[in-house]
Amino acid sequence: MKRIISCFTNSYGPSGVRAAAERIRDAGIAHLELALRGHNFGGLVIPESAVITEKDDDRTVEDFKALLSRHEVVISGCNVGGADIRTVEGRDLTERRIRFAARWFAVPICVTGAGQPTSTAERKSIVTNLRHLGDVAAESGITLALETHKGPTQNAAAMLALMSDVDHPSVRLNFDTGNIAYYNQDADPCDELERVKHLVRNVHIKDNRGGFEDWYFPAVGDGGAVDFVRVRKILDSVDFAGPYTIEIEGIGGEPEPGLEARHERVARSVRHLRACGYLDEQA
Repeated sequence: MKRIISCFTNSYGPSGVRAAAERIRDAGIAHLELALRGHNFGGLVIPESAVITEKDDDRTVEDFKALLSRHEVVISGCNVGGADIRTVEGRDLTERRIRFAARWFAVPICVTGAGQPTSTAERKSIVTNLRHLGDVAAESGITLALETHKGPTQNAAAMLALMSDVDHPSVRLNFDTGNIAYYNQDADPCDELERVKHLVRNVHIKDNRGGFEDWYFPAVGDGGAVDFVRVRKILDSVDFAGPYTIEIEGIGGEPEPGLEARHERVARSVRHLRACGYLDEQA
């Protein structure tokens, strides 16, 4: 099976998407999941100036695409999350990002969150808004993949319930192997994956040491709590070929590692996935 092995540009921290594009082939792969927003959570801070956003002018995006072309890097998907899709404003911002991703990068996947409802009414709004966003994605041949976050996608039971409620063929799951333990006590990521494998369209390959709300996301293979061989075998059973996207969010309390150390963690992650059989063949 030819698998797409990718890397989330956030793994390069504040150095951003351009550094990721320039270096990812040196790490041994050629695909990136492109952040379309800044990040400030859990100690990982990435300014908006370090990413590409829907607010950028044509020249900025064209220059970035030229950089991708020079380095022969392919965008496997775009990360469009961060907006509060409980609201119309958040839904509309996510829609703009999906359309931006479709226009400029022709991606098959957009990753986003499913929100954190605090009431039945808010959950109904999320379901309605996800159906709308599914329609928007479908227009461009995109699947919207919902990230493993607190709330309606934090574990397999919640994911299955949300997928049943949304019931849209263009809304599926981004399964995050590291976030399962972060958001759930005593949950095994492989056991959770087994229950939802048929709904997965993107995977964040993230390691940890298995602690609840423990911000410890090192290079893949360094954490020890995720059986990445079993992850591959589970998804092989449903002919999932990727994207498998490396995501390294760092270790709580550590000093900023810097670009060289971040890149070395990505390269080490690729080597671990190779040892686990992911790179026997690549698309």
